[in-house]
Amino acid sequence: MKYFIAFLCAFSFSFASAQLQSPEAFLGYELGTSFSRQHQVVDYINHVSETSPYAQKKEYGKTYEGRLLQVVFLSSPENLERLEELRKAHLASIDGSKTSTSEKDFSVVWLSYNVHGNESTSTEAAMKTLHNLVTEKQVWLE
Repeated sequence: MKYFIAFLCAFSFSFASAQLQSPEAFLGYELGTSFSRQHQVVDYINHVSETSPYAQKKEYGKTYEGRLLQVVFLSSPENLERLEELRKAHLASIDGSKTSTSEKDFSVVWLSYNVHGNESTSTEAAMKTLHNLVTEKQVWLE
């Protein structure tokens, strides 16, 4: 079974780096020991999406305050090249119009994390999960 993960984070993105770093290495402190500011989280998620071939970010709207809403898709590089095709296949599979199964079946997992600026735990977990999925858990993305 193929896996496709959509990773939601309600931040905008603005930073790049040449080598994928863990959140701890990127931020300079162990997660949970200091409050990660919004711009730091933005920079880290952008770092991952621009560094890892398993991550791709897309804009899908704006907040009431005009901040970009973006999603990070995690999958194989091949799947990331055909996101629209996979979206349509997924919709067909859930509305009952798909009539047969095949080796090309896949799963979609939606991970949604905190959007409240004063609740740091889920934001820290989002960065850790993102890093783990694109490094240690790549088998799930193939």
